[in-house]
Amino acid sequence: MKRLFIFDPENPRRETALQMAIDCARQWGGRVTITVADPAKSREQEEKYHAIIGEIAEAERLYGKKLSAEAWKRLLIDAFKHDTKADPDLKPEWEKFGDIELVPALNHPGFVMVGEQSRRFSKKLASAFIEWLLAFQAGADREQSA
Repeated sequence: MKRLFIFDPENPRRETALQMAIDCARQWGGRVTITVADPAKSREQEEKYHAIIGEIAEAERLYGKKLSAEAWKRLLIDAFKHDTKADPDLKPEWEKFGDIELVPALNHPGFVMVGEQSRRFSKKLASAFIEWLLAFQAGADREQSA
């Protein structure tokens, strides 16, 4: 069994949550691992960036070809990382992902990129991605009207 307790310094009941976590660990009856981690992205952030990616997929073409929202998502995450990996505020977030690799496909000619995925984004990285997507989208809109 796995239990998750969220300790939010702004929550007036934070001490209760902390005590519940301690009580659960004591009652477990076996070895317990406690992990302290930054909060993962919120569902609201996820919905926001998926909506923006969907709009981009509808409006944009890559070398004249229409791509799915999922394909655009991979391309946009890659471009976002490239643009922000040296940013002092985001560099530690990207380092948590490790290196990405381009590996040969298993059952067909071609390659598959393995590495960062949005499901592992922290709240900070998800917020920065949304801002980056909006800037990307605004730039694409300017290019189309030029």
